[in-house]
Amino acid sequence: MDPERVVDADELEQLAKLLIDRRQLAEQYYAQACQFVGQSGANQLVTVLKWATDTAADLRNRADIARAAEKGGDPFGSLSTFGLTTAITTISGQDRTRLRKGLKSLIADSGKADPEQRAQAIREFFGKLTTAERSWLAVDQPGVVGRLDGAPAKVRYAANRLLIERALAHEQRNLLELKTADPANPRMKILEQRVARMAEFLQPRTTGDGQLKPRQFLLFDPADDGRVAEVFGDLASAENVAVMVPGITNRLDNYRDIFKDAQNLIADRSTGKDLPETAVITWLGYDTPEFGDSVLPAKAEAGAPALHSFRAGLEAATGAKFALFAHSYGTLLASKALQQGTPFDSVVFMGSPGLGPNINSAADLKLAPGTRVFAMRAPGDVVSYTEAHGRDPAELSGIQRLATGASSGHSQYYIADNTALHNLQAVVTDGRCVQTFTGSPRLDDEQFGASGVRVLVRELQNRVPQWKTAELAATFEPVIKDALDGKTDQKTTIDRAIQELKKSDLGGYLSAADVAEITGKALTAAGEPLAERAVVFTATRGAFPR
Repeated sequence: MDPERVVDADELEQLAKLLIDRRQLAEQYYAQACQFVGQSGANQLVTVLKWATDTAADLRNRADIARAAEKGGDPFGSLSTFGLTTAITTISGQDRTRLRKGLKSLIADSGKADPEQRAQAIREFFGKLTTAERSWLAVDQPGVVGRLDGAPAKVRYAANRLLIERALAHEQRNLLELKTADPANPRMKILEQRVARMAEFLQPRTTGDGQLKPRQFLLFDPADDGRVAEVFGDLASAENVAVMVPGITNRLDNYRDIFKDAQNLIADRSTGKDLPETAVITWLGYDTPEFGDSVLPAKAEAGAPALHSFRAGLEAATGAKFALFAHSYGTLLASKALQQGTPFDSVVFMGSPGLGPNINSAADLKLAPGTRVFAMRAPGDVVSYTEAHGRDPAELSGIQRLATGASSGHSQYYIADNTALHNLQAVVTDGRCVQTFTGSPRLDDEQFGASGVRVLVRELQNRVPQWKTAELAATFEPVIKDALDGKTDQKTTIDRAIQELKKSDLGGYLSAADVAEITGKALTAAGEPLAERAVVFTATRGAFPR
């Protein structure tokens, strides 16, 4: 057997050019032959001309495949997956240079424009390109095009699929090297999960009625913890679009949880099919905080402009309605994006630690007239009880609190076949039939000890300098994790927090007397004369008719 020959892309290009040159010579011979022997006698040369043209195109196509193989991934497969033309070999070298320069100038010139102006400039740029030119840019500049807000959605889908293929190959090599060199390395589990998620991204998703649909990404960046924006449904024809913004500790490696929430949200509970004329988007487009820095607003402030830009770049059916569903720390980011003028028709805040110290009513968000604003707080959601970033939106004027049904704790707002999810589906489909919360307004009637958590956090915020709050949050991390996982009640959470506080002393910022005073206030609040009451909440949860 002959040894495998390495295909040289430049050599293939040279052969294609040589054929084109010879074809031009053959065209001259054909013209002369027509004069001497007539067209019918010269027709044999037509076959030669066609062969030269087709073969040159095939050689250029093979050259592109060879170059793509050097970078990794399957560019032609990525294009065809989303119905885009693969005839990129028709783009000449001169046109390729023009396209690269044009894209670079576009990004530079629109860099200082506001998000809407920048997205419009990008739409106009792509609107002037041929289908082949769009496809070529997607595979030549996937890292730019894949995250370019305002570029056609399918072009971005193809670019990001190619990026995922390349990133997966890279991470698989890293994982193999790590397993060989240091199999006990603590990074192993996260790396394995990242590889698993990226492999899943390349497989079709299964809808509730068993249909297989390719995964569609408007953003993919594996750097650091990873950033992802995935579309469920047909965005181009959608009349209703929901954008989901998650909170702390969400990353590429644990993205499966967000994926499941989106699957539940888009599934029609009657048929299992995707909701008609609806698209759902998971937007993990910012660096989500861990427990330690979740008490600081910095990552919300940094992520808000990115959400604004992303929303400006979305296109759906004419007159489509857009809903923003923000959870946990994502509500703080959403609040800041809304205050910057990010347009949404409806907003739902879930499990919020507060929308910022300046937000005391819906009016403070400065939303467009007619914007509907809702909030959800499930019983036992300790994040909402903390009010670490301002007042809980579930208690603010101008914000309608929705029922959450069987949801409890911090992470059950999207669970299937439940009032909270049905409310979210009603909001995104612009339905008016939402079920509001009708329970007691008293915090401790909802969850015994909740007011003690709120007092504890407020006292600590008043006594610990802001620059030490990250250290404070890190001290409480194991306590917070157990509370979020539902492993401890509110009273136990307070007791454990106080013990951790005593052990840390935070460099002397809290004296023994301070700790004693904070303990007394928190436990007094947690043990108000509700201890002897039966906390009856099930009657106030409600349920949708089935």
